[in-house]
Amino acid sequence: MKLRILTSLCIGGLSLIALAQGGYQDGVDYYNADRFNKAKSILEKTMNDPSTDKAVSYFYLGQLDLRDWTDDILDKDYKADLAAAAENFNKGVQVNPAYGYNYVGLGEIALKNGNKAEAEKQFKLALATDKKDAALVAAVARAYFEADPVAYAKDIDKYVAQALKASKNKEPKVYVLKGDISKDSDIGAAAGYYEQAIIYQEEAGSVNPEAYVKYSNLYRKVNPDFAIAKLVELNEKLPTSALAQSELAEKYYDNNQFTRAAEQYGKYMKNPNHFQLDEQRYSGLLYFGKRYQESLDVANQVLAQDPDNLYMQRMVMLNKKELEDFEGAEKAAAKLFAHKNAKFTATDYATHAQVLAALDRPQDAVGAYLSAYELNPEKNKQMLVEVSDMYNKLENDSLAVLYMQKYVDLGEASLTDYNILSNRYKNLGLTLPEGSPERAQAAANGLKYLDLVIADAASKGNLYRNRATLLMVRDGADMTPELLDTYNKMIEAYDAEPEKAEANAAGYKTAYLRLGAYYMQQGDKALAREYFEKLVSIDPENETAIEVLKKL
Repeated sequence: MKLRILTSLCIGGLSLIALAQGGYQDGVDYYNADRFNKAKSILEKTMNDPSTDKAVSYFYLGQLDLRDWTDDILDKDYKADLAAAAENFNKGVQVNPAYGYNYVGLGEIALKNGNKAEAEKQFKLALATDKKDAALVAAVARAYFEADPVAYAKDIDKYVAQALKASKNKEPKVYVLKGDISKDSDIGAAAGYYEQAIIYQEEAGSVNPEAYVKYSNLYRKVNPDFAIAKLVELNEKLPTSALAQSELAEKYYDNNQFTRAAEQYGKYMKNPNHFQLDEQRYSGLLYFGKRYQESLDVANQVLAQDPDNLYMQRMVMLNKKELEDFEGAEKAAAKLFAHKNAKFTATDYATHAQVLAALDRPQDAVGAYLSAYELNPEKNKQMLVEVSDMYNKLENDSLAVLYMQKYVDLGEASLTDYNILSNRYKNLGLTLPEGSPERAQAAANGLKYLDLVIADAASKGNLYRNRATLLMVRDGADMTPELLDTYNKMIEAYDAEPEKAEANAAGYKTAYLRLGAYYMQQGDKALAREYFEKLVSIDPENETAIEVLKKL
């Protein structure tokens, strides 16, 4: 349930904004791990940082231009733009002709245009910049793979072999590529290749985050604990990596480990290359961890930069409601629902209804609850119970009955629901003219549902008390055999729970008084005395009972 609600909380107002200018290397890492949306944002925003190697950034921006990919966060499709890619690669060549990768990018464009001769020319220029760079050779193999893995299978094998020879079979980029080639057909083989990339990179004295992330992603569904363990290991080795931090946080979140996800997102928030979406998710996780004030603080931080953020306005409403700042929650709800063409959730409407009810506005709450119900009647049946409760507070007994009956008729009612409906009918009956068929029918309906409750209830005393009231609504105040039997069963049920004698005192008094009066009318002074004496025993100052006993 939490996951469903949490997911629904995240459907509005999302925007991908890098919150601070961190290192461009985070953008490189995100690209290599196929996190293209984050890569693009960071690479663009860090382009003019003094520490940025622009030739590298232009290469990866060009690579992004070569790909078809969907930004699920911004709900935007990016299609390959060869002209834009060429522009970025050429800029990279201009700022640093000795950086061979931009020639590789131009070669891939040539392959996509069907000009293999031009591609080979660009690859030759690339490899001329550093003939001993096995990673650069692997990049050429990847260019062929990205262009057409089937048509250029022999070329891929050729350059993979060259890279392995140049590195004595230890170039990590080769093994990452081989893993990418294998992952759709042989997960076990792909995992082995990624593991080799991890090992050889660390033998060379550094860490390969893309291999860790891709290795983890292979197992995210079949063995999520193992996938998480690999990312924990990556975080231990690269504690300041935005990719490592965010991937672990997301894996905890996807695995419904919300407490750990919140803790990890808290660490990730300190990284300058985190995103507004991450803050939004963090706010949601804090909310579900019942850390309402902290969740509210994060939401307000985002709203300070993005005042119209629907998701954060939602979180303000939710948190203020839990903090019992109902006036504040109502103001947040007004901002939330002012969004035109936004998609609101059942949680939005139901929370607003709860706020309105707390502000003693039951009529307005009815509308909000019905909006929640109408979004998905099959899933939101409980809203009918809430609507019935609001009408009960408004003393509109006919509508209180109508909506509670509608809920019960759906076939998922509990004994508690039957009891509530019985009471709704009792209240309705009391408003109708005495002796009228409508009053009798309301009471009969109430008795029908109350008897279902009594049949299975463990504690029956107060239920029989309600039954007695319904009988009098139906038949009048005179003692009937059915009413007499109900009072006797009521007393018997109370007597079976001596530990609740004090709580049941009011019910006892009613029964003793009614039975004592009945037996006086019947001329049975002994039984009358017995019940009035019982009444005085629990209510020594009851003037009626004292006077009757004197006469008796």
